[in-house]
Amino acid sequence: MFSERDDVDREAPAHYGIHPDAFAEERPDPRPEEARRMGLSRHTEEGAVLSFASSLDRGKPGHRMMAWILLVTFAAPVVYILLVLL
Repeated sequence: MFSERDDVDREAPAHYGIHPDAFAEERPDPRPEEARRMGLSRHTEEGAVLSFASSLDRGKPGHRMMAWILLVTFAAPVVYILLVLL
C-alpha cells in the first residue's frame, strides 16, 4: 500500500488521507459490491449515473432537489408507457 512506498514525498498534502500520487490500486474503491461485480465504473454510462446519484447528500437542499429530478426523469417514461397501455 501507500504507506510501504518510499518514492513519494511524505510532506505533500493528502486528500482525505490519500496521497495525490498514489497508484489506482492503492486508492479505495467507493463503488458498491454489485457495481464492482458488474464492471460499472464512472467511465460507463450507467456507472456514471450510479456514481453521481451515490454522491448526493440528503442533507443539502440542492442535492435533494437533484435526486427528485433524477427520480422523475427515470420514472416518467415508465409511467407514460403504462398510461398508453391502459
